[in-house]
Amino acid sequence: MNIVHLETFIIVCKYGNFTEAAKHLYVPQPTVTNRINQLEDELGQELFARGKSGKRNVQLTRAGERFLPHAQSVIDTLKMAKQEITHTTSLSIGSSVPLSHPLIYNVIQDLSNLNEHLNIHLIFLESSSILKALVDNVVDVAFTTDLMMNTCYQSYPLGSEEFNLILPADHPLSNQPLLENFTCMEEENIIFYEPYKNSIADLTDLNFKKKLYSNQVEVIKSLIHEQHGISFLPPMILEKEIKNNEMVSIPLSENIQLNKINYYLTCNKENLLKKGIHLNQENWTFKEVV
Repeated sequence: MNIVHLETFIIVCKYGNFTEAAKHLYVPQPTVTNRINQLEDELGQELFARGKSGKRNVQLTRAGERFLPHAQSVIDTLKMAKQEITHTTSLSIGSSVPLSHPLIYNVIQDLSNLNEHLNIHLIFLESSSILKALVDNVVDVAFTTDLMMNTCYQSYPLGSEEFNLILPADHPLSNQPLLENFTCMEEENIIFYEPYKNSIADLTDLNFKKKLYSNQVEVIKSLIHEQHGISFLPPMILEKEIKNNEMVSIPLSENIQLNKINYYLTCNKENLLKKGIHLNQENWTFKEVV
């Protein structure tokens, strides 16, 4: 049975007139007539008692009156089913790591591809605020450089990176294969990325010409590009700029001891399941729970 025919039948019942029904459905009046005729043929019963010649109004026959609640029930059930399967789910993601970082971006992309009706909200947070945001249900998932120790939330390692010296491509030090020490940097402006300052805390005590601080990676990129300073950053954050030869990444020698920076995804797996998302951290895949 054609659903369009049922919808047309209900609209004709509502307006009691084929012409008005056609206007509402944005189709020619003969189309409405044809649909009703086909429905009546399929049922083997007349559903409408047509008006006399010159009158456009129609009335339901007894068969039409009996059929109407069933037709309406079918349409209502289909609408409910459609709403059920297209119900949108919101997922809030917090991060103290730049969202453009390849490791983070790939996981977000994986989540985004799960379901076209999954709405994702991205929120940048300070590391110290991540756990509270999770507990208060401000975010469902969080990316951080700190291992969260909490019985309700688990941190799963995404990967780690060494810090490198980041310079403009035409900087005098850009040809160095390694940074052996900081002697050559006493006249340099150093730009610190604040969310990572705990990982490179030892550098803040060194003598540089000037120290600049920012919690915006894009600001730091602009400052480096315009030669207002150099920075110590994990190079994957600047993957595009390095690939395009706009900036240079110089590894640090073993003489310089800086902690690796680790990346984690922190969440409560049970809460994700309630959102219809299953997390498999072994190969970093997400699966929609049907």
